[in-house]
Amino acid sequence: MRYATVIIASVLGMPAGAIAAEQPHTNLGILTCTLLKSAQDAGHKMTCGFKPAGTGAEEKYGGTIRESGQDLPPGKAVLIWVVLGPADAKMRAGILAQRYVKSVTPPGQGPLLIGETDTRIALQFETNDGLASYDTITQIELVLTGTPA
Repeated sequence: MRYATVIIASVLGMPAGAIAAEQPHTNLGILTCTLLKSAQDAGHKMTCGFKPAGTGAEEKYGGTIRESGQDLPPGKAVLIWVVLGPADAKMRAGILAQRYVKSVTPPGQGPLLIGETDTRIALQFETNDGLASYDTITQIELVLTGTPA
């Protein structure tokens, strides 16, 4: 978790110690998205489910994903992110609804996406299917579509 804090701090232009001292980051849950990629489009629609790490209802999100180039393979893919955020985050409905942009990550590590509206929320890419092409993901945008009644 300390490694993710360093990356988040570098994106925000803060010393890693400062961000860690202010609000320790923790695993808020898992975001699993299903993507159906066509061969000719750089922006692709996806459906997602967010399962909070602690208590809380699972949420459904719709979204789009953008990549640099056309490196994601055509067809259906399942993408998984660990959602990182402040340890004291209030798990409110729609907490993930925003645009996320790619940050600089070390070689061999999947993309880390930082929230534009709430920069305390980050998505650490976890899909491990041997495809390095996921490094080309530059942005995703999520919109809350539903929560259980």
